[in-house]
Formats: sequence, structure tokens, C-alpha cells
Amino acid sequence: LYFTSGISSGIIDIDGNCLVSAYMQDICLKFHRAGCQAKFLCRQSDMCLANYIREGFDNIGPEPYIWYTCPNGLINIAAPVIINGEYLATILLGQLLFEEPDIDKFRKQANKYGFDEEEYIAALKKVPIYTKEKVESFIHLFLQLANLVALMGVTQLRLIESQRKVLRESESLLSKSQKVARIGSFVMDLKTKIWRGSPELYNIAGIDKTYPHTAKGWNKIIHPDYRRKISDYFFNVEAEQLSYDCIYKIIRVNDGEQRWVHGLGDFEFDDQGNPIRLIATVQDITKRRIAEEEVIYLSYHDKLTGLYNRRFYEEEVKRLDTERNLPISIIIGDVNGLKLVNDAFGHAKGDELLQKAAVAIQSACRADDIVARWGGDEFVILLPKTKSEEAERIINRIKQQYANQQVNSLSISISFGWATKNKIDEDIQKVLKRAEDHMYKHKTVENESVRSNIISTIIKTLHEKNSREEQHSERVSEICQSIGKAMGFSEIEVSKLKVVGLLHDIGKIAIEEGILNKPGKLTEQEYNEIKRHPEIGYRILTTSYDMLELANYVLAHHERWDGTGYPKGIKGEAIPRIARIIALADSYDAMTSERPYRNSLSVEEAIKEIIKNSGIQFDPEIVRIFLEDVLCIEKEYFFNFTEYGNLIEKRNLQ
Repeated sequence: LYFTSGISSGIIDIDGNCLVSAYMQDICLKFHRAGCQAKFLCRQSDMCLANYIREGFDNIGPEPYIWYTCPNGLINIAAPVIINGEYLATILLGQLLFEEPDIDKFRKQANKYGFDEEEYIAALKKVPIYTKEKVESFIHLFLQLANLVALMGVTQLRLIESQRKVLRESESLLSKSQKVARIGSFVMDLKTKIWRGSPELYNIAGIDKTYPHTAKGWNKIIHPDYRRKISDYFFNVEAEQLSYDCIYKIIRVNDGEQRWVHGLGDFEFDDQGNPIRLIATVQDITKRRIAEEEVIYLSYHDKLTGLYNRRFYEEEVKRLDTERNLPISIIIGDVNGLKLVNDAFGHAKGDELLQKAAVAIQSACRADDIVARWGGDEFVILLPKTKSEEAERIINRIKQQYANQQVNSLSISISFGWATKNKIDEDIQKVLKRAEDHMYKHKTVENESVRSNIISTIIKTLHEKNSREEQHSERVSEICQSIGKAMGFSEIEVSKLKVVGLLHDIGKIAIEEGILNKPGKLTEQEYNEIKRHPEIGYRILTTSYDMLELANYVLAHHERWDGTGYPKGIKGEAIPRIARIIALADSYDAMTSERPYRNSLSVEEAIKEIIKNSGIQFDPEIVRIFLEDVLCIEKEYFFNFTEYGNLIEKRNLQ
């Protein structure tokens, strides 16, 4: 427009600020807008014009522009830029005249503002002179172009804003994703060694934006054990233009917590192949690393005791079975009474027994010895460069370590065996077998004594837990002896009755005390728990060779004559006779003793219950002997007891 017409143009915002101008006339550029007073008038004029247009489009008139003469004497045209009904800016055209200027007037103006008169008049003569009609043809064209450009600009701005919104949403999603995945990111300028990081990186490293974003600052975050490794690795991958991929430890700045991280990144290089930037991510893999380390640890360690496991031992045997490690000794240890402890006190106590045994073994061994859990209750110790005498001394040290250790008042006992390989051509597996055989010989001798002690401890513990059970067992034992004598048992058989009477409820050691002492009626689940005690007692007693026979009597003492008892549901004479005697003695004492859930019955009431259940729950012959020979009951003592006599006779015949 300027080159074809000489007309200047510009755009002012809605506050009157000139945003852009093109080819302003020298009289305005060098004089009017350069001098203080004249410039003030120009600025005031622009603001008034912007306010005038902003107040309402109706001010503009039928044409989309207005003419005005600026305070300094030149004619201008102003038009609003309106997009979608919104006033955005004002277009200014002009710095022109409609006729030859009054030179004298402008000379006076030059003097007024202190301009150089001749230069000012020379600049005035450059101002174009057009008719109003001519200028209008220019203004229409310019407005069309200006509005088109403005529309494009608004569209572009909206597109940019939309893109910014998408970008912000993407950044938010990326930030949330990084937080979920525990992945931070950073960019490092390799020339300045300055880096920028994402919020999640700050969270992982325990820093904020005030932390020094330098290579030295980052190096402080890296765990001291890894600083040299990372530095060397970084140098190598940078020199060979490889991707950055490493796992290392950091120490969080804010709390000193150690974390495992996985760094991944790529280098950017300039045209000469020099690295200029590293773009990388840092993922917190602490949980994964701990899980991996646990898997690796458990693949070679026993979870319960923390000792090495059998797999590790077998690999170490292959590695250490060399001539330079001769002599090689092997110790096998077997914890005595583990099954008894599990049955009597639960597996938690059995685990405690194994753990204490493991601590004693480990603490007595040397740093280079391989101590492993071989099986359920067995431990193996591999001793390179160790003679048989030294292996025996180690066993004695182990025994000293656990001498005062107890689990539920039970002393720890371990049977040991050992053997030594002195020649390279000996099979190490045969050495292990010799150690195992040696251990079993010791176990045979030690076991019975250990088991008897454990059973005694179990009985003592049960009675301490429930004194009522101790008194009950003693009374049942006495009743059993009386019945046995009345039945003509030998002294040995009566002795068995005495012992089994004392032991019949030993299985209750494994029953929860709250169930044993419950004052109200038992639930079905609680009753089923109580019904386990004959089997538990059987398992406890079968661990001792001396008590194998008694164990069968304990197992059957809740069987019933009619076959509806437990645990096997056997009936009649298939039930061991001693178990039938215990069943009657146990029930009679239970009925005539106080219980948490009921008062005791009188002797008469108890006898009636026994008579009622003779031939159903109890062996009728044992009932008869108990009533007539132990309790010395005369038939006439009851009612007139014809009914009793008939009942007894009838069931005896059956």
C-alpha cells in the first residue's frame, strides 16, 4: 500500500499502544513522535481514538472507518478490527493531506515544538496529497486484507491455544504416568553440565527445584559405592556413542533413604560427532530389586532359618571338593523331638525350635564353613580343610551354645554325626553317608530319653495350663486301676491302666485353652477341635517306643460300644479293652466333677446315666463290674431296682 500510494499504516491495541507500524512519514517519525510535547499529543490522540471505537461500533457510522485530523495537522483514518463481534485492535492509515498545506502554519508549529524549521518543512513536503475518494478506494482494500489477516491470526491463536491445551493435558498425563511408573526424566547439557528434571525425578531423588542442577549435584545423589562405577560407565558409553543403560543406588537428599534406580538414555551428537546432550529417564525399581534379591536369596537360603539350603550346599560341595581343601569334614545334625513339639505345641513352636538350633550351629562354626538346612529337621555342615578332631570340637561348641536354650520348657537336643574325606579319590557322597549313619547311631541312643523327657514336659505343661486336667487324670487313673483289679488284671496290666489313665488326655495340650475352659456350650467347630485330642495324643505317644501300646489305648478311648464314637467309629470288642475301661472311668469322673459349662452330677445321677448308656456307649460287662465291684452298688438301693436288674440282665445277655 505504501509503495503504490505513499500512505502509512499501523495497528494500535484497545489500550492505545502501537503494536506495529509501517512506513511512517518522516514528519511523524522524526518530529511529531520524537518531540516530547508533540509525542504526548500523538499518544493522547491514539488513546482517545481507541476509547471512542471501544465504546461502541455505532460511533463509527455507516462506513467501517472514521476520518480525523491529528493534533499535529495530518489526516488519518481509523478502523476497528472486529472478529466474531469482538473488538481486537484499531488500524490506522494516513499521515496524508487533502490539499496543499498552509506552510506558515507548519512553520509556526515547528517553532512551537522547537523543530528545525527547514528540515520540518522538507518533511512536510513529502506528505502525500490525495482526494478523499482516492483514499477511500485504498482503505477498503486495506481493511479487507487487515481483517483477513486478523481472522487468520485469531484462528492461529486459537489453534495454538488448542495445541497448548492438548500439550498441557499430555504433560499432565505424562506426569501422572511417570508418577505411577515411578519414572522421572531429565535432560543434561553436556557442555555446561546443567540438567533439567521432571517432577517425578525430584520425588525419586528427594530434591526440589532449588537443588543444584549440575553434574556435581547429581553425583552427590548417587550412592558412594556406585559413583566411580557410574562415572566410568558414563565415559565409556559417551565415547562409543552407545545408549545409556545402568542400574545403581542413590541416596535421597531429603531423608537419606537408599533407593535402587534404573537409568536409560540416549546421547545427541553434533555434526562433528561430539556429544552435546543426554536425554534420559530414571526409574525407581527399589521394590522390584528387593523382590529380585529376595528370590535370589531364597534360591540359595532356607527361609525359616536364614541358613543356606540344600541346593546351595550341593553346589558348594562340587566347588570345594578339591585336593587343596583336604581334609574335608561333613557334620550332619538332626533336631530331636521336632514332630513331638509340632504335635503338642503347634508348628510355630516347632519353627522356633529349628531357628534356635540354627543359631546355635551357625554361631559355633567358622566364617568359611558352609552351614545349610538339609531337610525338615536336619542340618549339614561342610568344613573345608578340617580334620575329624576339629569337627568333633565344633560339635561340642554347638552343644554348649544350645545347652541353656529352651522352647516351651523343652530343652533343645540335636543328634550329630560326622565323617572326614582325607584322600582326593574318596567319593564325597559316601563321606556324607558315613556322617549320616554316624548321626543315626547317636540318635537311636539319645532319642528315647529325649522323647520321654518331652512327653513328661508336655504332661507338665498341660497340667500347668489347666490344673483341673491334672486332677481329672489322676482320678481316672485310680478308677481304671480299681476296675482292672476287679476284673482280675495282672499287676503289669493294672500298671498299664494307671499310666494310660494319666496320659489319656495328653492330646489336649494342642487344644486352645479358651476352648478347654469355655463356660458355655461349644460350637460345632469347637467340638470338632476337641475331638482331635485322641489322635494328637496318639501321635505324641507313638514317638516313644515304650509307649506304642499305650498310644493305641489313648487313640480309642472315645470310641463307643455301638460304633458311633470317634475317631475311627469302631464298635464292641474291636475297641481295645483298656480303652473301654478308660471310656467308662473318664465319663464317670467327668459327670461327678465340676465343669466350666455345668455343675457336677451326684453319684446317683451319674450311675443312672451309666446304666442308661450301658450297651450303647459303654461295655455292659465293664459297667456291671464297675457298679457292683467298684462302687459296691446293691440293686435294691435304686427305686426297688427291678427295672435296673432287668436292664442289666437284658444287656448282659446281648
